[in-house]
Amino acid sequence: MALAALGLIAGPLAGTASAQDEVVVSDGHVDLFYVDVQNSAHVLTAHTGSGNVAPGELTVHVKPSVASRTVSASIATLPGWKGQGETYYVLPQNSQPGQVFAGFGYSSAVADGTSVTYTLDSLQGPGAFALWQNGEEGPNVFLASAEGGPKSFTSAAEHEHANWGFTERGEYALTVSATATPPGGTPVTIPPVTYTFFVGEELPSEPGTPTTKLSITGLSAHYHAGGVAALTAVQNPVIDENHYHWFTKAAGAIEWSVVSGAFSGKYGFVVRTADNGRQVKAVLYNHDHKVIAESEPAVIVVDDHGNDPVNGPTITTTLSAEEGVLAISVAPENREVDLGALTLNPAADRYTAAGALKPITVTDTRADNPGWTASGRVRAFTTVDGSQLGGKYLGWTPNVLSASAGQTVTAGPQVASGFTTGNGLATWSQLAAASAGAGRGTAQLGAGLTLEAPVETAPGAYQAMLILTAI
Repeated sequence: MALAALGLIAGPLAGTASAQDEVVVSDGHVDLFYVDVQNSAHVLTAHTGSGNVAPGELTVHVKPSVASRTVSASIATLPGWKGQGETYYVLPQNSQPGQVFAGFGYSSAVADGTSVTYTLDSLQGPGAFALWQNGEEGPNVFLASAEGGPKSFTSAAEHEHANWGFTERGEYALTVSATATPPGGTPVTIPPVTYTFFVGEELPSEPGTPTTKLSITGLSAHYHAGGVAALTAVQNPVIDENHYHWFTKAAGAIEWSVVSGAFSGKYGFVVRTADNGRQVKAVLYNHDHKVIAESEPAVIVVDDHGNDPVNGPTITTTLSAEEGVLAISVAPENREVDLGALTLNPAADRYTAAGALKPITVTDTRADNPGWTASGRVRAFTTVDGSQLGGKYLGWTPNVLSASAGQTVTAGPQVASGFTTGNGLATWSQLAAASAGAGRGTAQLGAGLTLEAPVETAPGAYQAMLILTAI
């Protein structure tokens, strides 16, 4: 049994008071609707492994991760209940690991053979409540909050267990009174008390914790085997928290399983035929790993329209975050740039030639997306017989030819030929840059080239190599 002392529970229901030093029961055995004799008077209390607890100081924690069930045809007959196939929450009649095992009855201070009539006086909460035992012909209903459902029952048992069910998540306050009738004695009226149940994975956060609602988008009406389900958790309103866990539960399963490695607001997986009916939910946590919000489950529907394929092996390959690279490359077909013949300009004070770089590719797959700068330089031109022309005589005007979605790539500044002044491309010059957070992907870069050579340049075919770097 898990017992915790809480300094404060926020958000009591209307008409109830917030309680200090509240006891929370989240698993193990507890007797609710427990009749005891205190100070010579019959009272309703609760009995845990640590002793009696006043109902006003107790919260029974119903965790959906272990308490959620799918409404069957039999359960759908409960008064005011949900329809078949929908989700409800239950503390089961039989003991199950990780669940609250709740019963009712009376202590040894009550006379043997006493019968107790329990009455549901009122219910405050987001949904319906029912108390029942399993029967061969369906639920044997003791109490049901819905209109027309039974509001009282009588038990002569000293101790027994039942199913305690709820249709929705949230906080419930059950006000119950009782009448104890000892054998051959006079009925004793027991004043009403209120029992609190909270249906949710985590109890309400302390004041000041940001609040949001969580939903799942991207769910298709149905999937085919081998297709991909790509789900996204959406906050409304958006808050400054982004640590998630995703959980799944196969059709007919009782407990949720956490998805290994799924810590962001997105979750994708390859759909198999056996995933039909699988439920998926997202849970948002704060920096202390306390739950802020939890989505309603999304249900995966797999329908191959009667042509179910054989589900073969899963094929896996992994690219670790450390394997991300920043690379600058030139395709083989783009490695030759011909500026044509050098011709004397109209002023007859220099030779000129012009052309354009063919696409240069920058690829960035780094997970941290730090951005990058691509630069280039030309050291010198030479002819086959050794005549040289300095790289400073070459200039360029960079441009961005293409970029991936999500990239922001900016062309570098124009660099004039150094014929008159400056170093032209003899020193490292920026071809393009991508800012942090906007560099991941593939971009193709280009540049217009201008060469201006002195009139005393020796005749010949000049070649140079543009060297490139990306950092």
